[in-house]
Amino acid sequence: MMAITSSKINDLLLCALDELSQENFKRFKDKLSFIDFDGGGNIPQGPLENADRIDTKNLLVKFYGEDTVLDVSKFLMLHVTELDYRMTYSQHIQEEYQFIEDRNARLGECVSLNRRYTQLLIVKEHRHWEAKQHEIMATGKRHAEILAKTATPAKVESLFDIDKHRPTPRTIVLQGAAGIGKTMTVRKIMLDWASEKIYPGRFDYVFYISCREMNLCTKQISVADLILNNCPNKNAPIKDILMDPEKLLFIIDGFDEFKFSFDQQITNLYTDPCEKQPVEIILGSLFRKKVLPKSFLLITTRPTALEKLQNCLKFPHYAEILGFSEEDREEYFHKFFEDKKQAAKAFGFVIENEILFTMCFVPIVCWIICTVIKQQIEKGEDLTQTSKTTTAVYMLFLSNLLRDHSCMSKHSRQTNLRKLCSLAREGVWRKIILFEEDDLKKHGLDVSNIQSLFLNKSIFQKDIDCEHAYSFIHLSFQEFFAALFYSVIVTKDVSKLLQSYEEPKNDYLMLTVRFLFGLLNMDRMKEIEKFLDCKTSLETKRKVLNWVEEVGIALASLSSKDRNENKFKFELFHFLFEIQEEEIVTHAMDCFPRIHLERTCFSKMQFTVLSFCLKNCRRMQSLFLSFCSSQASQRLCMRASQPPRHPTEQLSITSPLSEGSALTPCCRSPASQPRSSGVHPRSLALRSRSLLP
Repeated sequence: MMAITSSKINDLLLCALDELSQENFKRFKDKLSFIDFDGGGNIPQGPLENADRIDTKNLLVKFYGEDTVLDVSKFLMLHVTELDYRMTYSQHIQEEYQFIEDRNARLGECVSLNRRYTQLLIVKEHRHWEAKQHEIMATGKRHAEILAKTATPAKVESLFDIDKHRPTPRTIVLQGAAGIGKTMTVRKIMLDWASEKIYPGRFDYVFYISCREMNLCTKQISVADLILNNCPNKNAPIKDILMDPEKLLFIIDGFDEFKFSFDQQITNLYTDPCEKQPVEIILGSLFRKKVLPKSFLLITTRPTALEKLQNCLKFPHYAEILGFSEEDREEYFHKFFEDKKQAAKAFGFVIENEILFTMCFVPIVCWIICTVIKQQIEKGEDLTQTSKTTTAVYMLFLSNLLRDHSCMSKHSRQTNLRKLCSLAREGVWRKIILFEEDDLKKHGLDVSNIQSLFLNKSIFQKDIDCEHAYSFIHLSFQEFFAALFYSVIVTKDVSKLLQSYEEPKNDYLMLTVRFLFGLLNMDRMKEIEKFLDCKTSLETKRKVLNWVEEVGIALASLSSKDRNENKFKFELFHFLFEIQEEEIVTHAMDCFPRIHLERTCFSKMQFTVLSFCLKNCRRMQSLFLSFCSSQASQRLCMRASQPPRHPTEQLSITSPLSEGSALTPCCRSPASQPRSSGVHPRSLALRSRSLLP
């Protein structure tokens, strides 16, 4: 082969330098100042600083000599070109991940991920049995406090930090319940990496792999193909990208959704990232570090798939998304609404509902509630009068998970939901919130796709072994499923449930009964049939309404000022509020000609409930509000003294107005009230009771 002449070498070098953009030419000179090619040292930075392309060519030839200069230049050119592509890739990822679409987005609607994303509680420690029980059972602010104290929070940027007892983790398993924010978190990681907010200099490339999409792949692929799927085009410098696997991070999102078994023999795995194999072999080789062993993995999954995943991995580290803290919930509301007044109004309303506020630790529940409230505000509706009931929100949560995460047939969905409901019902009766595998088998559950949506799996150390336990995401969701059991299955047990609830010691059944009333609302019954493919039981509805009438008559005949009676009566009103059918509520309230509430401090939620029930009274003769707050009592007086359906009824209201205070408009005598044509005002006998002795 003829040797290349000096003139040709100079021409090739100058031509190559001329093809570099100004930015890449600067990078080329920068690399020259510290590269040590084959131990030959490097050109000092001083002469390179103001050198143009001809000067740089001369410096290269002089320092490396004609025998080596082309190899050095070729190596640097490839590096600079790859660096240039890295910037192109980062810009592409920013464009791909900067926006998200809400689940109810219409054509052209999207939201900035940075403006919507709210930090989640992430912990690296496993929890103990008792701590998990307390977390599942707690409600309201107590639940938020327990979450905050569960463990030391970790940030996504520290997931790959060196552990004090272990080397740098190369595989992180990020687990969390359905709807807890796993996918949103890894999408934010993609965006923040591309924006150089996290992992600067640590990872040259981050690739996102959707397990749901991989299930649809029928052809053989390679790791290189997985990389190209993330790139803006198929011209990516694959060889250069694969040259340094320690700089690569693969994010595998939704391992629990894989239809593959991943039980391959080690000998079936492969090591060549460019070799095409079935999807299961490709991913199994990545998980087991047979291909690109020095690369990094971040795998998200629901807890029920942890055991299956653990068998595939080599020394993984663990992290768990717990959800929103109390402060994060409020921040999410403000990010969602953007308008400060609307956000404060919406969050103020939710925080008064202990159950809804509790479930707001789940991001998807926050989104559902914010979406519903925003629509009401835009319509100019009063939140206290038209807001969704707790049952309605839980039903939206259930239907949302089924729509987005379940691909089961209608028959399988119905069968598995009945099994889940049966498990939940037994757990409520036996006061069990952490179930063993035998409990699941008893109800025919095998933790298939649909169960993994609603059941979490926890692993606890016991003596020298480990044991598994399953739970619903929160006790209230278990109680919701228990109520769902009674609404879709004709059973004598519903009478047993209601009669047992009447016993003072059985107030733990309260939320199950409340959900049962909510599920018997006509709209909820239609949703059950539509989304769950289950026929609801009208016989159950008849039994429940008969029970209300019997209990109402019994309560109305009592004049006790006992606090337990007040509590029971108020909860009965809450049941009626959940059912939200005026005809039924009106009929039930006929059983209360007299309402006596002693020493009651109304929360906003209690006021909403009582206001709704009073609005639907037609035979009430006496409303006694002793030692209740003045403001709430006066507003309830206004609600109670509205024109009745039966004009012959006379209403007597006892309200806690202070001595010497003037009657507010809601408490004026009938003579001072303006009359409307065709309206029959009540005779209002108001006896003012002082709060002072």
